[in-house]
Amino acid sequence: MKLKITLSVLLLYSCFLFGQENEDVEVFKTDSTWIKEIIAFPIGFAQDIKYEGFEDLRFPQGWSKEGSPNFWSYVWAWRIKKNKTVTISDLEKNIQLYFDGLLGLDFYNIDGRQVRKTNALFLRKDDNHYIGKVKTFDTRYTKKPMTLNVLVAVNYCDQEKITIIHFKFSPKPIDHDVWDKLDEVTLIKNICNN
Repeated sequence: MKLKITLSVLLLYSCFLFGQENEDVEVFKTDSTWIKEIIAFPIGFAQDIKYEGFEDLRFPQGWSKEGSPNFWSYVWAWRIKKNKTVTISDLEKNIQLYFDGLLGLDFYNIDGRQVRKTNALFLRKDDNHYIGKVKTFDTRYTKKPMTLNVLVAVNYCDQEKITIIHFKFSPKPIDHDVWDKLDEVTLIKNICNN
């Protein structure tokens, strides 16, 4: 029965994609600006993340092209079942798991020495906002170490026992124009309107 349901969903999804604009951006179909992906946790490349919920992930055009101002710049939001505050430690741990899974990292080499996996470091800006850096290895495009700047907003909804975590990533400095581009997209809404 599971196989029939899975095949039906894949067939329906294929028909949906066939009707979309033929925009050549990585693996996904998109409108004229953003790729959109909504999937349920646990996600295949980050099965060690223990959150239950959904991810809304968007990429601007050119995000996978090294010469583009949008290279490795993107946004995502997690809407997760969580009835306590998300800590800096939670953010760091789950971002490390996410990138290690996404990029298939166990370790990588820098100047002849092995570096273990992804390293994420966050600082609190205020009660709901964080700024940070993710140091990892770009196994997809440049095959070199990379550092992504990160802005995070966390909103908790007590009545629904959910947390919305918005992430914005870019290797560009925080004052670069790409961050205005990342502000264009609207992700998962917090139903508590916090």
